[in-house]
Amino acid sequence: MNFIGIDLEGVLVPEIWVALSDFTGVKDLKLTTKDVSNYRDLMKIRIDLLNKHKIKSNVLFKIAKKIEPFEGAKSFLCEIRKNYQVIVLSDTFFNLSSPIFKKLNYPTVFCHELVIDKKGMVNDINLCIENHKKLTLKCMNQMNFNTIAIGDSFNDIGMLNEANYGILFCSNKNIQNKFPSFDTCDDYSALLNKINNFFQ
Repeated sequence: MNFIGIDLEGVLVPEIWVALSDFTGVKDLKLTTKDVSNYRDLMKIRIDLLNKHKIKSNVLFKIAKKIEPFEGAKSFLCEIRKNYQVIVLSDTFFNLSSPIFKKLNYPTVFCHELVIDKKGMVNDINLCIENHKKLTLKCMNQMNFNTIAIGDSFNDIGMLNEANYGILFCSNKNIQNKFPSFDTCDDYSALLNKINNFFQ
Protein backbone atom coordinates (compact mmCIF):
# COMPACT_ATOMS: atom_id res chain seq x y z
CA MET A 1 0.00 0.00 0.00
CA ASN A 2 1.38 3.36 -1.04
CA PHE A 3 0.61 6.80 0.37
CA ILE A 4 1.61 10.33 -0.61
CA GLY A 5 1.30 13.38 1.62
CA ILE A 6 1.73 16.56 -0.41
CA ASP A 7 1.78 20.24 0.51
CA LEU A 8 -0.49 22.76 -1.23
CA GLU A 9 0.96 26.29 -1.37
CA GLY A 10 4.31 26.49 -3.12
CA VAL A 11 3.91 22.95 -4.48
CA LEU A 12 0.56 22.87 -6.29
CA VAL A 13 -0.53 26.51 -6.18
CA PRO A 14 1.08 29.92 -5.54
CA GLU A 15 1.24 31.32 -2.01
CA ILE A 16 -2.03 33.08 -1.13
CA TRP A 17 -0.34 35.48 1.29
CA VAL A 18 2.20 36.59 -1.30
CA ALA A 19 -0.69 37.40 -3.65
CA LEU A 20 -2.38 39.32 -0.83
CA SER A 21 0.83 41.28 -0.23
CA ASP A 22 1.01 42.20 -3.91
CA PHE A 23 -2.64 43.30 -3.89
CA THR A 24 -2.50 45.36 -0.68
CA GLY A 25 1.07 46.64 -0.84
CA VAL A 26 1.78 45.33 2.68
CA LYS A 27 5.30 44.01 2.16
CA ASP A 28 5.59 41.80 5.27
CA LEU A 29 2.56 39.73 4.20
CA LYS A 30 4.98 38.14 1.72
CA LEU A 31 6.55 36.21 4.60
CA THR A 32 5.86 32.48 4.28
CA THR A 33 6.94 29.27 5.96
CA LYS A 34 10.07 29.46 3.80
CA ASP A 35 11.01 32.54 5.85
CA VAL A 36 9.55 31.86 9.33
CA SER A 37 9.97 28.31 10.60
CA ASN A 38 7.39 28.49 13.43
CA TYR A 39 3.90 28.46 11.95
CA ARG A 40 2.14 29.99 14.94
CA ASP A 41 4.65 32.86 14.95
CA LEU A 42 4.05 33.40 11.24
CA MET A 43 0.28 33.48 11.64
CA LYS A 44 0.54 35.94 14.53
CA ILE A 45 2.57 38.24 12.26
CA ARG A 46 -0.03 37.88 9.51
CA ILE A 47 -3.05 38.48 11.74
CA ASP A 48 -1.40 41.50 13.38
CA LEU A 49 -0.70 42.95 9.92
CA LEU A 50 -4.28 42.32 8.76
CA ASN A 51 -5.63 44.16 11.78
CA LYS A 52 -3.05 46.97 11.63
CA HIS A 53 -3.94 47.71 8.01
CA LYS A 54 -7.66 46.96 8.51
CA ILE A 55 -7.67 44.26 5.83
CA LYS A 56 -10.92 42.31 6.18
CA SER A 57 -11.41 38.63 5.43
CA ASN A 58 -13.43 39.39 2.30
CA VAL A 59 -10.25 40.79 0.70
CA LEU A 60 -8.41 37.57 1.58
CA PHE A 61 -11.24 35.48 0.12
CA LYS A 62 -11.22 37.59 -3.05
CA ILE A 63 -7.50 36.89 -3.53
CA ALA A 64 -7.91 33.16 -2.87
CA LYS A 65 -10.60 32.89 -5.56
CA LYS A 66 -8.14 34.28 -8.11
CA ILE A 67 -5.38 31.78 -7.30
CA GLU A 68 -4.83 29.29 -10.12
CA PRO A 69 -2.89 26.02 -9.80
CA PHE A 70 0.62 25.99 -11.23
CA GLU A 71 0.80 24.81 -14.82
CA GLY A 72 0.70 21.02 -14.78
CA ALA A 73 -0.30 20.76 -11.11
CA LYS A 74 -3.87 19.59 -11.69
CA SER A 75 -2.91 16.85 -14.16
CA PHE A 76 -0.02 15.76 -11.90
CA LEU A 77 -2.33 15.47 -8.90
CA CYS A 78 -4.91 13.58 -10.99
CA GLU A 79 -2.23 11.15 -12.14
CA ILE A 80 -0.90 10.28 -8.70
CA ARG A 81 -4.45 9.95 -7.31
CA LYS A 82 -5.16 7.28 -9.95
CA ASN A 83 -2.44 5.00 -8.63
CA TYR A 84 -1.80 5.96 -5.00
CA GLN A 85 -3.64 7.14 -1.90
CA VAL A 86 -3.04 10.88 -1.60
CA ILE A 87 -3.84 13.53 0.99
CA VAL A 88 -3.01 17.21 0.60
CA LEU A 89 -1.50 18.23 3.94
CA SER A 90 -1.56 21.98 4.20
CA ASP A 91 -1.30 24.84 6.67
CA THR A 92 -3.90 26.72 4.67
CA PHE A 93 -7.47 27.23 5.85
CA PHE A 94 -10.52 25.35 4.62
CA ASN A 95 -12.81 28.39 4.71
CA LEU A 96 -10.24 30.32 2.67
CA SER A 97 -8.98 27.78 0.14
CA SER A 98 -12.19 25.97 -0.91
CA PRO A 99 -12.16 27.66 -4.36
CA ILE A 100 -8.63 26.33 -4.88
CA PHE A 101 -9.66 22.79 -3.92
CA LYS A 102 -12.40 22.96 -6.55
CA LYS A 103 -9.82 23.86 -9.22
CA LEU A 104 -7.81 20.77 -8.20
CA ASN A 105 -10.86 18.46 -8.51
CA TYR A 106 -11.50 18.32 -4.75
CA PRO A 107 -8.62 16.23 -3.39
CA THR A 108 -8.75 15.04 0.21
CA VAL A 109 -7.28 17.86 2.30
CA PHE A 110 -6.25 18.14 5.95
CA CYS A 111 -5.93 21.80 6.94
CA HIS A 112 -7.03 24.46 9.45
CA GLU A 113 -9.69 27.16 9.78
CA LEU A 114 -9.58 30.94 10.09
CA VAL A 115 -11.50 32.50 12.98
CA ILE A 116 -13.35 35.59 11.75
CA ASP A 117 -15.21 38.04 13.99
CA LYS A 118 -18.56 39.72 13.32
CA LYS A 119 -16.79 42.69 11.69
CA GLY A 120 -15.12 40.40 9.16
CA MET A 121 -11.65 40.62 10.70
CA VAL A 122 -9.42 37.57 11.12
CA ASN A 123 -8.58 37.34 14.82
CA ASP A 124 -7.35 33.78 15.32
CA ILE A 125 -6.86 30.34 13.79
CA ASN A 126 -8.22 26.91 14.66
CA LEU A 127 -5.47 24.35 14.11
CA CYS A 128 -6.79 20.86 13.35
CA ILE A 129 -3.92 19.60 15.54
CA GLU A 130 -0.32 20.65 16.16
CA ASN A 131 2.11 19.12 13.64
CA HIS A 132 -0.71 17.55 11.64
CA LYS A 133 1.52 16.91 8.63
CA LYS A 134 4.10 14.98 10.63
CA LEU A 135 1.45 13.09 12.62
CA THR A 136 -0.39 12.06 9.45
CA LEU A 137 2.77 10.53 7.98
CA LYS A 138 3.54 8.84 11.29
CA CYS A 139 0.07 7.26 11.35
CA MET A 140 0.37 6.09 7.76
CA ASN A 141 3.68 4.43 8.56
CA GLN A 142 2.08 2.69 11.54
CA MET A 143 -0.63 1.43 9.17
CA ASN A 144 2.09 -0.21 7.04
CA PHE A 145 1.91 2.17 4.10
CA ASN A 146 4.97 2.96 2.02
CA THR A 147 5.09 6.72 2.35
CA ILE A 148 6.28 9.72 0.36
CA ALA A 149 6.05 13.32 1.57
CA ILE A 150 6.42 16.29 -0.77
CA GLY A 151 6.85 19.86 0.45
CA ASP A 152 8.79 23.07 -0.03
CA SER A 153 9.08 24.84 3.33
CA PHE A 154 10.17 24.62 6.96
CA ASN A 155 6.69 23.51 8.04
CA ASP A 156 7.01 20.45 5.77
CA ILE A 157 10.26 19.15 7.29
CA GLY A 158 8.48 17.13 9.99
CA MET A 159 6.47 15.10 7.49
CA LEU A 160 9.46 14.70 5.18
CA ASN A 161 11.42 13.26 8.11
CA GLU A 162 8.59 10.84 8.94
CA ALA A 163 8.16 9.65 5.37
CA ASN A 164 10.07 6.73 3.87
CA TYR A 165 11.01 9.14 1.09
CA GLY A 166 10.99 12.93 1.44
CA ILE A 167 11.13 15.31 -1.52
CA LEU A 168 11.65 19.06 -1.47
CA PHE A 169 9.78 20.44 -4.48
CA CYS A 170 10.68 23.89 -5.83
CA SER A 171 12.24 24.76 -2.50
CA ASN A 172 14.79 27.52 -2.04
CA LYS A 173 18.53 26.90 -1.67
CA ASN A 174 18.51 27.91 2.00
CA ILE A 175 16.13 25.06 2.92
CA GLN A 176 17.85 22.60 0.59
CA ASN A 177 21.22 23.37 2.17
CA LYS A 178 19.85 23.00 5.70
CA PHE A 179 18.27 19.64 4.90
CA PRO A 180 20.57 17.93 2.38
CA SER A 181 19.24 14.45 3.17
CA PHE A 182 16.05 15.08 1.17
CA ASP A 183 15.76 14.59 -2.55
CA THR A 184 14.98 17.71 -4.58
CA CYS A 185 12.94 18.32 -7.70
CA ASP A 186 11.67 21.30 -9.71
CA ASP A 187 9.13 19.98 -12.22
CA TYR A 188 6.11 17.68 -12.14
CA SER A 189 7.34 15.26 -14.80
CA ALA A 190 10.54 14.52 -12.87
CA LEU A 191 8.55 14.37 -9.62
CA LEU A 192 6.16 11.79 -11.07
CA ASN A 193 9.12 9.68 -12.21
CA LYS A 194 10.66 9.82 -8.73
CA ILE A 195 7.37 8.74 -7.16
CA ASN A 196 6.79 5.86 -9.56
CA ASN A 197 10.38 4.66 -9.26
CA PHE A 198 10.20 4.63 -5.47
CA PHE A 199 6.93 2.71 -5.36
CA GLN A 200 7.98 0.10 -7.94
